[in-house]
Amino acid sequence: MGCLCTKNQSQDQFEGSAEKQRPPALCCLYETAPLRKLCIYIARSRPFEIFIYLAIFANCVSLAMYKPMPKGDVDETSSVLDTLELFFIGIFWVESIVKIIAQGFLCHHGSYLRSFWNVLDFFIVIVGTLSVMNLDTGGIKALRALRVLRPLKFIAGCRPLQVVMNSILMALIPLMNVAVLILFFIIFCAIMGMELFRGQFNLACADMHTGDIPDNYKHPCDETLQMGFECPHSYNCVEWEGPNEGITTFNHIGLASLTVFQIITLEGWTDIMYWSMDAIGPALPPLFYCNIVIWGAFFMLNLVLGVLAGEFSKQREKIEARKEYLRKKRNDDYKKELEGYELWIKEGEKIAESDAMKEQKRLGTRGYDGNHLEDTFDDTSHLSDPDGGRSRGNPCVRCWRNLLPSLQERNRVLREKTARIVKSKSMYWIVMFLVTMNTISVSLKWYDMPPEMNNNMKNVEFVFTFIFIIEMTIRMYGLGIEQYFKSKFNTFDFTVIFASLFEQFYVQFFNGADMGLTVFRSLRLLRLFKVTRYWTSLRNLAAALLNSLKSIVSLLFLLFLFLLIFALLGMQLFGGHFVFAEQVPRVNFDSFLTALLAVFQMLTGEDWNVIMYNAINALGGANNYKGGICSIYFIVFMVIMNYTLLNVFLAIAVDGLADFEMMNDAEKEDEKKEEEEKDRMLQELHNLDNVDEGDEHSNDRTRALTYRKEYEDNMDLPISIPDSDLSDEEDLPEHDPDNWIGPRSARSWQSDGSRSRRTPRPQTTSVPIVPHPSFFIFSPTNPLRRFCHWIVNLRHFDNFILFIILLSCIMQMLQNPKDLESDNNRFIEYLEYGVTVIFCMEMILRVIDLGFVIHPGSYLRDPWNVLDAVVVLVSILRVAVKAQTVKRLTNVMLSMRSLKSINRIQKLKNVCLCLIKSVGSILNLLLIAILLTFMFSVMGVHMLEGKFFYCTDSSKKTQLECMGSYFAFPSNDAENRKVEPREWKKHFFRFDDVQLAMLTLFTVATFEGWPDVMTNMMDASEKDRGPVENANPALCIYIVVYLVVMSFFMINIFVGFVIVTFQEKGEKDNEGTMLDRNKRSCIEFSLKVKPQNKYIPNNEGGIRFKLWQVVSSSIYTNLIMFIIFINTIQLMMPYHGMSSTYEEGLEMVNAILVAVFTVDIILKLAAYGVKQYFLGGSWNVFDFVVLVGSFIDIMVSNWYTNEFGGKDNFMISRLVKMFRAARLIKLLNYGGEMRTLLFVFLKALKSLPHVMFLVMLTFYIYAIIGMQIFGKVEAHPDNVSDYTITRYNNFASFQNAMILLFRCSTGEAWHAIMRDLTPGRAMCGDPPPGDSGDGTCGSTFSKIYFCTFVITSQFLVVNLFVSVIIDNFDYLTRDMSIVGLHHLNKFVRKWADFDPKATGRIKHEDVIKLLKRISPPLGLGKKCPDRVAYMRMIGMNMPLLQDGTVEFTATLFALVRTSLDIHMPKGVNAVSDMNKQLKIEICKTFPGMRAKLLERVLPVDEPGKEVETVAKIYATLMIQKFYRHLQKKREEEFQKSQQQPLVAGLRIPHELSRPLKRQISGELDLESDDEEYNNISKKPVHSIVSNLFNSVKHKRHDSGGRGSSTPRLPHRTNKDNIELTDMNSNSTNLLTVSPTDNI
Repeated sequence: MGCLCTKNQSQDQFEGSAEKQRPPALCCLYETAPLRKLCIYIARSRPFEIFIYLAIFANCVSLAMYKPMPKGDVDETSSVLDTLELFFIGIFWVESIVKIIAQGFLCHHGSYLRSFWNVLDFFIVIVGTLSVMNLDTGGIKALRALRVLRPLKFIAGCRPLQVVMNSILMALIPLMNVAVLILFFIIFCAIMGMELFRGQFNLACADMHTGDIPDNYKHPCDETLQMGFECPHSYNCVEWEGPNEGITTFNHIGLASLTVFQIITLEGWTDIMYWSMDAIGPALPPLFYCNIVIWGAFFMLNLVLGVLAGEFSKQREKIEARKEYLRKKRNDDYKKELEGYELWIKEGEKIAESDAMKEQKRLGTRGYDGNHLEDTFDDTSHLSDPDGGRSRGNPCVRCWRNLLPSLQERNRVLREKTARIVKSKSMYWIVMFLVTMNTISVSLKWYDMPPEMNNNMKNVEFVFTFIFIIEMTIRMYGLGIEQYFKSKFNTFDFTVIFASLFEQFYVQFFNGADMGLTVFRSLRLLRLFKVTRYWTSLRNLAAALLNSLKSIVSLLFLLFLFLLIFALLGMQLFGGHFVFAEQVPRVNFDSFLTALLAVFQMLTGEDWNVIMYNAINALGGANNYKGGICSIYFIVFMVIMNYTLLNVFLAIAVDGLADFEMMNDAEKEDEKKEEEEKDRMLQELHNLDNVDEGDEHSNDRTRALTYRKEYEDNMDLPISIPDSDLSDEEDLPEHDPDNWIGPRSARSWQSDGSRSRRTPRPQTTSVPIVPHPSFFIFSPTNPLRRFCHWIVNLRHFDNFILFIILLSCIMQMLQNPKDLESDNNRFIEYLEYGVTVIFCMEMILRVIDLGFVIHPGSYLRDPWNVLDAVVVLVSILRVAVKAQTVKRLTNVMLSMRSLKSINRIQKLKNVCLCLIKSVGSILNLLLIAILLTFMFSVMGVHMLEGKFFYCTDSSKKTQLECMGSYFAFPSNDAENRKVEPREWKKHFFRFDDVQLAMLTLFTVATFEGWPDVMTNMMDASEKDRGPVENANPALCIYIVVYLVVMSFFMINIFVGFVIVTFQEKGEKDNEGTMLDRNKRSCIEFSLKVKPQNKYIPNNEGGIRFKLWQVVSSSIYTNLIMFIIFINTIQLMMPYHGMSSTYEEGLEMVNAILVAVFTVDIILKLAAYGVKQYFLGGSWNVFDFVVLVGSFIDIMVSNWYTNEFGGKDNFMISRLVKMFRAARLIKLLNYGGEMRTLLFVFLKALKSLPHVMFLVMLTFYIYAIIGMQIFGKVEAHPDNVSDYTITRYNNFASFQNAMILLFRCSTGEAWHAIMRDLTPGRAMCGDPPPGDSGDGTCGSTFSKIYFCTFVITSQFLVVNLFVSVIIDNFDYLTRDMSIVGLHHLNKFVRKWADFDPKATGRIKHEDVIKLLKRISPPLGLGKKCPDRVAYMRMIGMNMPLLQDGTVEFTATLFALVRTSLDIHMPKGVNAVSDMNKQLKIEICKTFPGMRAKLLERVLPVDEPGKEVETVAKIYATLMIQKFYRHLQKKREEEFQKSQQQPLVAGLRIPHELSRPLKRQISGELDLESDDEEYNNISKKPVHSIVSNLFNSVKHKRHDSGGRGSSTPRLPHRTNKDNIELTDMNSNSTNLLTVSPTDNI
């Protein structure tokens, strides 16, 4: 209850200023009323607040103690709790009434219901009151479940919780757009699933004789298509309710949407895919479901993470800014108080001095000299003996006094020596060695250990405990107790030692279980990081996480609060209902503990769908409305908990790790400076070492020796000696032969290998030859070597090698892993010979060109070439050796051949290097995670070794009892029984030794299979005995703590590192430029985008123009959108088992809608013409394709209906029906936010090809390895549910292997597949002829194989998708006042209104109209004044063409430049200079940008040639407007002065003529009466003017004959700072414009 210690925000609601009188509460109680005073006092008091929190806590305890009973029964405890509920409601009513009287109810500001949290409290009180009233209404009784919302009252008084909640609430606005997109995706996929699989899951194989469906055949079958699962002999395909009692089907839109939602949560989706493959065949379902997972789970749901990460970062920045403001304010207040205090002290000193002077004068009259006090303290001899000399005669006291200083001195010296020993490196390494030995001894425990060894290990543990107690005592003595406990490591040591003593005492004297608490000593091994280079990084990581600790703790508390609420709500809804014919499931809501474990399991996402299935079946099944409604509970839980709160946790981790990277960079900079300083000092030291002893610099030498002694650790470092011969190479490029990195780097070499100091001559090839002889015989001028160099550097040579690599990969895909001697494999082997020859020739060419290994830049100096050489050697070995074992091993090695493509694709190489860098960044974190897993595994071994045995007959508990046979009842059918032998088995995931325990905990950390592990732990009773239900329920704490530490903390930080590293990589690629990522993307878009074509008929009076007006109108567009919405409703209405009349009605509606869409396309074709229709945009082509598909759908459906009597079960008819659902996609084109979201989504796809290629490359390598090692493993003949290797889930073919690996990457039961591929579980088929194997097909390598794949795929590669999403969708939470990429598409669309033919030019007058049609921040808005628009045009300063038009690219670029303030000129003469700088910056950022394009958008004035821009026109217009306004104001003032009577004397000049003041000062809008000018923005606009009035000067000279030069317009920066660039001291040069001038 840390929140109770914080200051309650409710106090702020009562505190007000003394001057401000509060309005009356309840319209009658003023602040002076005694009752209201009392209520305000009570509401402000801290005891009242604590009492309310205690009441909430007690109410939560009472709700947790409530035990729901079946059929609404109530026990005695529940009756007492119902009575107690009245007491709690009374307390909460009193709280609400007190606050209402103190604050008021609703009407005025600051009243009770004006606060969201008070509204929540009041709603909970009302609901609780209605729930206890004796009303028979079912709806009122249902409100009883809402009592569980009372724990939310904690949030109202906890500020840290409110920060996290506010972050979530503020993110709701951008999350709504994401939620709409996800909902659309779910409905779209549900409709497509209905068209494909409706009714297909309701067929299963039943026994012809009995009609029963066995458990192993409870899956769909195929009786019509003959492409899916066919029933065996004596079985036929009959109607069935469907999987999971009919819940997991696509029979209607409700169940279909629920199924799609389950798929995108990545839980149980592979079972649905396999059922679909059984129903219609294995071709289509993998494409359908894998696309749902990729686009739904990997993209759509991760958008939530992107939004929450951005919003939390914004909220944290606001909080930090607020804290900084308050800190500065506090400092200012402190300074003011200090200044006042100093003034007060000075005044006091003055007063004291004056009083002292008076006193001195007064005493001076008595002869006071100020020295009489010395006489008082002269005699101090009595102070030396405090007891007055009574102890002088006592010899013992006298001896003790003489001995005590000696003992104290010896003790001090001994403690100093002990402290030096304790802090010495020798002591450090001795302790580390002892800790390591202790860790090894603790881990040397396994099941069935010999008793003697077990006793020896106990004795060793006693010895280590004694040693560490001595070590702790020595540290305490040397450092002192206070200093000892200042170190957190020492405090931890103290705790662990006493825990070890308690454990040994408990085991020795009470025969308790060994808990392995001593393993926590292994945490002392973290001190080893201090001597490694990771300690700084680890310290920064800890500091970054500590900065986020407050948010993390608040989030954990909020997480627990919601878990508590959902657990209590689950008890209210489902308590006592999970009673089935078979048994009560272990996961239920019948008690608070089981309900809390159930919601925690749902929080992890593991088997949450199974809990939902049980809840739906408990409340009536899928066909009952109650069962459908209860699914809302689980959907809301998954949305709030899994995809909101857990993503907030990851967002906090990402935000904290961003700070960690910043601190690391700062540390690296500091280390670099320290190294430079150290090198400089060592250089000086080396120079001083060369000075003779008798030299005048002997003192410097002594000082150097002293320095060397201080830095003795650096004595082995090389000292850099400057060489005068190389001093002239400072300006040369860095062409160092010792740092040669490959033939791709252009270098200049001498023939003898030295660097050339002359400018290299242009070579015929862009890549020079390595200047060292290859194989000591091929010099750089050798013709053969030059020929090889020319070959390997050909433009298409790498492309040819990539093609050969692709061909080799395809050949490996087509291999048959079961029979290596098959005809198919023999043919592939012959092709492999040719591929091997090609790669051998490539290696020979490169070796001749580069050399082999000796000199820099040679072939084997490059790691990628080493990989190539290994693959080639393996290929040669495969050709030479024919043994099957060698063939499989070489096939595994040849899968690495695909990695050769990484070095030849630069962007793919960048992604790979980013991934490798992220692994390097998290290496220290990975070691900590391994250490924590090791510790928990040792604890698990000590507690649970030998306790995971079980008998197949659950009634037998020991191995001796588990003998013979027993009756097994499949499906709990008493008549259908089998006789099976009893077997004594042990679970695969157990804690018998440290290795198995770490494997078990790793699977638990991935959220897979942990409920079964926890159940086995809770049922573990004794060693070598079977399980007893809930024998040790407290052990669930062990697994929950491990999940929180590892899965919620470590793995999220692990994932956060990948995300932050990917983002940093993108920033470091452009760190040489001054443009940030948003500016770069906007500039790139503005320079590359082309104007859109918008067709408008020429003849405005013709029919085509009228048709165009109709189809282009917003009314027509909204009508089509409404019809598409009606079509969506129609597609959602079919269901399985509908009547023929209902189906015919739907088909008729579909035909009508198709006719309407046909008319729509005909009208558009008539309005636009065929050419303009198909060139007008991709949406028109999409509409036409969908319409053609709809016609095909109608024709195919009618043909099958006529030919086959209405049986619409053929695949072709179902495929064409998907065209109906495709029309829904057009809804995304309507609505600005959805269009923007889709636009950015498509832009994000450009970042994905290389990430996708890396993912596919990883999957390919693992698939080939899996085919060669596990390809022989076959499915169980009886289709046992406990065996996961099935006819689809195996490594028998490349397709199946890829699907299996994709399943594992989503975390779907990968641990079970790993288990079933081990030798004890794998089932082998008949060996092919000629196979000389040992008959085994499983391998223990499966553990390493799957663990590495899960780490690589789940934690690294797949999270690159999350990185891309967070990197591209940050606009959802960015400040909307900043122009981003998502704004620019609107400009392209609006430009088409003024330039329908996409010529790329419009009149400059139309630019203002265009900008007024675009809302800020990019545009100006409809109500923008003309003056502001003119200022914006002056700032944009686009080049003006001769016909008075501006270009599309130049206008968009200028708009982006002014909106984002990109290199804007700050003065009159800075325009050309800033344009040159920006042009250089763009060329550096975008090397391929065309020079002519940059010349058009960034013109530069040349001598004698001036570029005409729009700034000159609009500056002239502004001057005209200002001058007319000035004249009007002058005339008004003159008229007023004529009406006033004459006053003697003269007025002040600025009172006579304010226009004159404005003209002199440049403030032309001073005291303007025009509202348009008075209400303009004060934001500075940079007016770009260059030789503005040159053309105007010539006009005036021609018309009026006046040739005086006109100075430039002053550059205006803001209202108070005017820069007059061309004005001198002569006042006659002021700018004046007369009304007769021809401007």
